[in-house]
Amino acid sequence: MYTQDSKTTETSRTPVGHTAMRLSHSYSSIKLFENCPLRYYRQRITKDVKDEGGEASKHGERIHAFLENRLKGAGLPVEVAQYEPLCKSVEQLASQGELFIEHELVLNDNLTPTGWWDTDAWLRSKLDVFVIIGADAVVMDWKTGKRKADNFQMELFAAQVFKHYPEVQRVKTSLVWLKTMEMDTEQFTRLDMNAIWAEVMKRIQRIQDAYEHGNWPARPSGLCGYCPCRHDCDYARV
Repeated sequence: MYTQDSKTTETSRTPVGHTAMRLSHSYSSIKLFENCPLRYYRQRITKDVKDEGGEASKHGERIHAFLENRLKGAGLPVEVAQYEPLCKSVEQLASQGELFIEHELVLNDNLTPTGWWDTDAWLRSKLDVFVIIGADAVVMDWKTGKRKADNFQMELFAAQVFKHYPEVQRVKTSLVWLKTMEMDTEQFTRLDMNAIWAEVMKRIQRIQDAYEHGNWPARPSGLCGYCPCRHDCDYARV
């Protein structure tokens, strides 16, 4: 069983003499750490567990694939025909500019654009829908779960866009909740970037500190029932 004392998870300390690995980040990995550092450690550092995904995540992957294929020219299956008006609205918006689907944006730790699989890849983002119209950009992220807005995700996507596209001066980012067709939207300009990057760096520094000190405490929550560590974690609330 994975256990911890009052200060740190003893079984999750980085071994002495162990070659330090280079950490890379994304919105999902940052949230993974914030939800439970021990789960982050086991999935991304030791990699002794793998998140195979439950029915909800597999359903989300199918919906994402259907929408991606539709916006690339295929038709929608009957089971998701209700999203045709949404796809048409994206196409109408894109008629004014340039449309990118499942667009990959990657920065190195100097905040310089690099490739998804390059060795210096440090911060990755994948945009479900990305449209550039002159100095304006629109980002949409499909959400298949319950509505729970996260401004940090919208901020991070905007920050990535500004770094990759110097001509863009304004970014509108939306989380699209497909079950209810509601949207959460934020708008950003380059004047917002210093504050956003300060927040990004603060969150990433917490992960770096945990790695350097070998401190990966469990954080039990309602998410334990979906965790790949739940079968051998003393702290899993299942």
